[in-house]
Amino acid sequence: MFDSTRFLTIIVEGISFVAAFAALAAAVIMYQVTKKFGSGILASGFKSIAFGVLFLALGIIIDALNSSLQIQYNNIYSVAVLVIKGACFVIGTYIIVIGTKNTADRLENLTK
Repeated sequence: MFDSTRFLTIIVEGISFVAAFAALAAAVIMYQVTKKFGSGILASGFKSIAFGVLFLALGIIIDALNSSLQIQYNNIYSVAVLVIKGACFVIGTYIIVIGTKNTADRLENLTK
């Protein structure tokens, strides 16, 4: 018998892993940027943003594994996993936002 719920879970997990590996690839590419546009401001900005993308990818992977393993939400380990996943998302987003703002501020100062 075809279990549509399990099939949809597998599809969502597959999409999550593809998104996570795309984020990992983007982080590696951004970290390796060495062109010195704007006296190296873009290169340093990309490096800081890449760390944020890595945290987001880690959060996506933890979320997909959590769904895949169907961890029950009634024990201390599952709560710890949820806290770690949430922390990865918050830290990653914070790093990306601050890195982008600092890069934009530096580039704006160059044009004055």
